[in-house]
Amino acid sequence: MPPFFAEFTESVFRHFRRNEPDEENSAICSEKMSSYGAIGVDDNDTDPLLDDEPPRRLPPAGGVPIGRRRAISASQIGSIPSQSAATRQPYLFTGGLGLRDESLLSLHSEDDLHREHNNALRYRLYNRLDPGGEHLLQTMPDHVLPPNLFSILPFEELKDVSGKQGSIVTIFSIWNTMMGTSLLAMPWALQQAGLVLGIIIMLSMAAICFYTAYIVIESPKRLQDLSVDPLLAEFSDVCKSLFGRIGEYCAVVFSVCVLIGGVIVYWVLMSNFLYYTGAVVYESMQPNSTTIPVMENKTFTCDVYCPEQTSQWTIPQWEKQLYDAVSEMEGGETGDDSWSFDKFWTLRGTVPIYLAFALFPLMNFKSPTFFTKFNVLGTISVMYLLMFVFSKLLECGVNMDFSNPKSIHYVQLANMHFPALSGTLTLSYFIHNAVLTILRNQKHPENNARDLSIGYCLVAFCYVFIGFTFFAAFPVQRSCISDNFLNNFGAGDVLSSTARLFLLFQMITVLPLLMFLVRSQLFYAIFGQTWPGAIRVIILNVLLIAVAVGFATFYPNVGSILRYVGSISGLVYVFALPAMVYIKQSEAAGTLTPMKKYAHYGIIVIGVANLIAQFVI
Repeated sequence: MPPFFAEFTESVFRHFRRNEPDEENSAICSEKMSSYGAIGVDDNDTDPLLDDEPPRRLPPAGGVPIGRRRAISASQIGSIPSQSAATRQPYLFTGGLGLRDESLLSLHSEDDLHREHNNALRYRLYNRLDPGGEHLLQTMPDHVLPPNLFSILPFEELKDVSGKQGSIVTIFSIWNTMMGTSLLAMPWALQQAGLVLGIIIMLSMAAICFYTAYIVIESPKRLQDLSVDPLLAEFSDVCKSLFGRIGEYCAVVFSVCVLIGGVIVYWVLMSNFLYYTGAVVYESMQPNSTTIPVMENKTFTCDVYCPEQTSQWTIPQWEKQLYDAVSEMEGGETGDDSWSFDKFWTLRGTVPIYLAFALFPLMNFKSPTFFTKFNVLGTISVMYLLMFVFSKLLECGVNMDFSNPKSIHYVQLANMHFPALSGTLTLSYFIHNAVLTILRNQKHPENNARDLSIGYCLVAFCYVFIGFTFFAAFPVQRSCISDNFLNNFGAGDVLSSTARLFLLFQMITVLPLLMFLVRSQLFYAIFGQTWPGAIRVIILNVLLIAVAVGFATFYPNVGSILRYVGSISGLVYVFALPAMVYIKQSEAAGTLTPMKKYAHYGIIVIGVANLIAQFVI
């Protein structure tokens, strides 16, 4: 062997030995990674870039073999700065040695392929640790939520052997996640906008929210930041990569605001359902009860009444709300200090507090895995409400008059209070903070856009069906429609009483999941971990429950809470952030045109107008 070549070979190997880890740590890492089966497909798990034996290729003139490493002269080796083990080069390091011009293009394409391969290996490691996602909270990054949190499958055995879910399960998980409490307020919101204008707004908002949700699921794939794994990234990670810490905090804060709004609405509705269920049980135990005979004989037809608080177009004033709440807590207008059921069982006085004591222990579980078994109840409850409303249409018939404004059946085609519907729908179609988690467990990721569109179509159909059917069948003035349409039915109605009891149980199982999502996102942003200690968790839960009880007592207006929370949080998370992410990524990719730019700025303008309009009507 020529002396020059021997000196060159010895210098190159001496340079690489300085960057190698010690033998003990190398053996430990190799043993751990091989035991998971995540790296390597045969007995040789070593990096092919570090193999001592070069690929079998005819050497060029001069006798120097060409491998994947770049060759330089012996005089250049001495100028390379030495590095300690603490600054070891990355796995796919390609710098530091001179590259031949004729192989530049091919090596760059190989680097891209290897980068994609390593991302896949990283994802395989998580999946092999737990194919079904049962313990991903311990193996994935803390802020990455397990997909089964939103799945409608109650047991892991119902999934396939790979732990993945098909398109049908994915579609219904999307549908089940979006179908929430706003379903009960949809007839009221439709009445606020008018029949024709309301249906147009329902479909238009569905299209806008679907498009921005599609931007959310596509955004991790278009990231140029190699420090963010697109397979595990949340939308807050995308915002952090593009806009820095401010973008991340905006995404987290307004995602938490949506969840807190959900907790408040749940508390108001659970208090309502528990109050009426308890009242029915108490009345049935009285000697001269009229509730049970009416329920058994069903002597009424289309039993609908007009609650006093819904007899006006506008939202009730704060003064009246406060007066009613204080009156109930003082025992009503009788002033009787003796014990009575009506004194200790009040809708806006004692029942929300009873719920707080009963449900507080459920909020402090470290893991909500048990409650995910009841996710399927959401699907059953929606199906029940669809059948309930359809049965009322058959019972009451269609009661609409488009010509006589003095008729109790008169229907307005459009109404100036339509922002109440658009604000409510912004929250109704909100899935942007959970859609990446749901789709992460998809068996066929190439179908994500299709499955998301089908899910939105199902949700839009259910909202239009519930809203239009109840609106068309309502037998009295439509200004009487309550923002919780179950309030339009008396205690003697069998179907409405059953719906209240069933929805109460379903919401009790979902509330701990909402509290867990609030806790995990908020604490990870502040402390860098989802469980910073039992004391902090208890303090947070006490504060959230106190806020929820306060709203259930002094401002139990489901429709108003929905539209305010939806318009405020939706402005940032539904309209602004997705549009800004699209503009930023398209600009970086060189595909941003003036038409695309102005169209996405228009989406932001719609969100701003939607928010301002809530304070005008």
